Amino acid sequence: HANSIQQTSDGGYILCGSTFSNDGDITDGNNGESDVWILRLDDEGNKVWDKTYGGSNFDSESSILQTSDGGYIVCCGTSSNDGDITDGNNGDWDLLILRLDYAGNKVWDKTYGGSNRDYAESIKQTSDGGYIACGGTISNDGDISDGNNGENDFWILRLDDECNKVWDKTYG
Repeated sequence: HANSIQQTSDGGYILCGSTFSNDGDITDGNNGESDVWILRLDDEGNKVWDKTYGGSNFDSESSILQTSDGGYIVCCGTSSNDGDITDGNNGDWDLLILRLDYAGNKVWDKTYGGSNRDYAESIKQTSDGGYIACGGTISNDGDISDGNNGENDFWILRLDDECNKVWDKTYG
């Protein structure tokens, strides 16, 4: 399943999706259930590399963006607490941000959320090199410092260049 594509600075493409597979074009293996799958293509659509990220539970993609330094930032969801998810899990589903270098190798990962379902939809780099991510939350604890107004709220996170939370807001 592919969810996000962007043209890269060299004219190629970067895709973000998810996979349950462990064969075919999936050359980096599978950690269990669904994993986030990143696929790098050249300007003619030929595969340059692919990487999978996740743990033993469900991990799903949302969006990918090439950053100003040529690496990538990936906004995902995770219910895992192992494997490539080294920042832990706050409960149920968390918003997961992966920082990758130009070759797709993980630089770091960060998870944000509370005890219920929290998820990501989109991430953008800000003019100061940080990030703004949006998604949703049902939680009213953990990293959700602005509270929850009911069932499912919009959740906006402002992050610095190392993805440390600067602030978050909920709307709903």
